Amino acid sequence: MRIRLIAVVLSLIVLSTTGVCRAAGIDNELNSARKAGKAVMLELGSVGCIPCEQMKPVMEKLRTFYKGKLEVIFIDVRKDHDAAQKFGVYIIPTQVFLDKKGKEFHRHVGFYGYEEIMPVLKKAGI
Repeated sequence: MRIRLIAVVLSLIVLSTTGVCRAAGIDNELNSARKAGKAVMLELGSVGCIPCEQMKPVMEKLRTFYKGKLEVIFIDVRKDHDAAQKFGVYIIPTQVFLDKKGKEFHRHVGFYGYEEIMPVLKKAGI
């Protein structure tokens, strides 16, 4: 319960803070992944957010295990407010999974363990 409260408070801070826009850079990364035939996991969070920090080893493990099949991209929504809006993020961390064509096939809010993510990727054919 406490982690959710922290996430909500951080989300309010994120939504009230403007930062450097990376939306064009994110679009380039997504296009590159699509051209390479890779699915994408977007981790929309922020540096210093406890559950976001807990996701770092999960993301690294996914990068290693799914190398060549899955692009894992972290977006700091405090610095990229436009990306938060584009992907409809109101609570962090939020994970958005896109297929090889760039279409969203799964979304999760909060910490998401590696063992929980694997069946989602398997079901999507990754």
